[in-house]
Amino acid sequence: MSTRRGARVPYVLHFEARTVVLGEPAHLEELEALLRAGGTETRPTHWHGMSAGEPGAALNSVGTDLTAAQFWDRVDAGVFATARWPADLEDPLYLPAPPVWLQRARAWEYDPLAPALGAAPPGGWLRVPGWAGTENDDAGSPVGLLQLTDPDSFWVLGADADVLEVAELCKELALFRLGFDRLSAYFGPDDRIGCLRLPLICREPLEDELIARGTDIEPRFWE
Repeated sequence: MSTRRGARVPYVLHFEARTVVLGEPAHLEELEALLRAGGTETRPTHWHGMSAGEPGAALNSVGTDLTAAQFWDRVDAGVFATARWPADLEDPLYLPAPPVWLQRARAWEYDPLAPALGAAPPGGWLRVPGWAGTENDDAGSPVGLLQLTDPDSFWVLGADADVLEVAELCKELALFRLGFDRLSAYFGPDDRIGCLRLPLICREPLEDELIARGTDIEPRFWE
């Protein structure tokens, strides 16, 4: 596994005509402001169940009732609504664009029929394009360990190369650690692995092993 430390960018997750974004609090604050400027209602959540306005409250997600196409359209609408246009016709004109961290965001969509190789049933997260149809697949970026759909399992999301390396690591750990034999990988129509799924019992040993190998991880669990 690469020991490079990649820039932290949001995880954009599309699920049943909804979109939820996980990321750094400062990024989420800026994203929420863009969406609201574009006329979108948002459902923000804060760490530790805190409420907006409480001392120390920090965003940990921003949710919307938007499909993938609608979400990026509203992002662009917010960018244009908040753009600073030149005051003089002779001044240079630059096409407004989202901040670089949002352009580099990685996106997944939940497919209830995605086939699984492993013990879990069908249904998993598959990679989809992000802003302006781009797909950011930089190996060495942080690997997400995300508890998303149920209390008993978690998902591994990351660049293709990094997910493959985590899968190989899990196969090694299955020789002497409980739960790793229930590893499941989910495939898209192009036969790429979109994500991995593991039982929650695997969380701590996987975190410990990845950290020992110098891998940058982003663990997000219901706690």
